[in-house]
Amino acid sequence: MSANFVSIQALVQQFFEQHLTVERSASRNTVLAYRDALKLFFAHASSHLGRSPDRLDHSVLDVTLVRSFLDWLGKERANGPRTRNQRLAVIKTFARYVASVAPEHLERCRQIRELLPARFDYPEVSYLEDNEILKLVQASNSRPSSRDRALLLLLYNTGARVQELVDLNIGDVSLDPVPYVVLIGKGRKQRTCPLWTRTIEAIRAWLAERQPEPCSVAALFVNTRGGRLSRSGVADILRRLTNRAKISPHHAPRVTPHVIRHTTAMHLLQSGVDITTIAAWLGHAQLATTHGYVEIDLRMKQAAVALADTLPEINRGSFPTGDLLTWLTNLGRSAIMRRSRSEISAKFRQREVNCT
Repeated sequence: MSANFVSIQALVQQFFEQHLTVERSASRNTVLAYRDALKLFFAHASSHLGRSPDRLDHSVLDVTLVRSFLDWLGKERANGPRTRNQRLAVIKTFARYVASVAPEHLERCRQIRELLPARFDYPEVSYLEDNEILKLVQASNSRPSSRDRALLLLLYNTGARVQELVDLNIGDVSLDPVPYVVLIGKGRKQRTCPLWTRTIEAIRAWLAERQPEPCSVAALFVNTRGGRLSRSGVADILRRLTNRAKISPHHAPRVTPHVIRHTTAMHLLQSGVDITTIAAWLGHAQLATTHGYVEIDLRMKQAAVALADTLPEINRGSFPTGDLLTWLTNLGRSAIMRRSRSEISAKFRQREVNCT
C-alpha cells in the first residue's frame, strides 16, 4: 500500500506495533505512557474538530491543534509544565515517525517538532530528617500486616523509584547467602543493591506471613485482593504511615515514594558516601542529576559552621550559597572579582550621593 493512502489510524497502529515494540524495543511502561498521551491528544482532537476518533485524518498533525491541546492540559486538567512537556515529547516522537514513513506530511511534522517545551521552576530537593524517617519506621510496627514495614524499609534501603518497587518479583530478592535486590530502572538498566539487616528481617516476616506460592515471577508486594501493588497503593501506604506517625516534614510538603528516594540520597551523602557511589546506588544515568544533593548538603554544613562562634577568626569564611558552579568559578579570584553585582552597584550609588 502506498504511503499516500495510509490513514492516521493505521499509522498509530504501526507506531505502537512496529516502531515502539520492535524497532525501539520499548518497555511496557514506556508503551503505556505513549498510549495514554496519544489517547488524550486524539480525544481532544476529536472534540476540537467535531469528529469521532475513527474519522480523524492527517489534519490532526497540525501545530495549532497541538498548541490548543497543551493549553487544554493546563487549563482543564490542571497539568503542570512537566506533564505537558512529557505529552508534547510523545507527540513529537509520533510526528518524527510519521515523517519517516509518510514524507508527504514532512512539513506538518517539522512544525510540531519545533515546538518548544514549557519552562518550569526547579524546586529544592524534598527529603526527611533522621528523626522523621525513624518515626515512620516505628509507625509501621503497629500494622497488623508486616507488608508496610518491609515496603518502607526496602524503599529507604535502596532509594528505589516507585515503579521499580511495584515491578519487583520474589525472584528479584536474594536473602541467602548474600542479601541483595535486583532493580530494573529507566531504560531497562539493572542495578543490584545490598540489603540491611532490618530490611532482610522485614522481608522475611512479610514473606512468612504471606506464604506465597513458590514462583519467582510472583509480585513481591501485593494489595488486599492479592494483585500486584500499584504506585497509587504505595503512595497511600506512605500517607497512612505519615498520619500514624504524626509528622510534618521540615523539608518536604508531604511524604511520597520519591521523597523517600531523596532521603536515601541525602543520608548516604551525610554519612560520607561519595557522589559517584550514590549515583550508582540510585540508578542515575548522569552524575549531574546527583549534584543537587551536594548543594543542599553544603548549605547545611555552612549553617552548622555559622553556629560555631567559639573561634570566629578561624571559622569565618566564604561558602557556596546557591550556585555551586559560580562559587567554584570565583574561587581563587581577587576580592574585587568576587564581589557581587549588588555590592558594586551599591558602592556606585553611594559615590553618586557623595558627589551630590
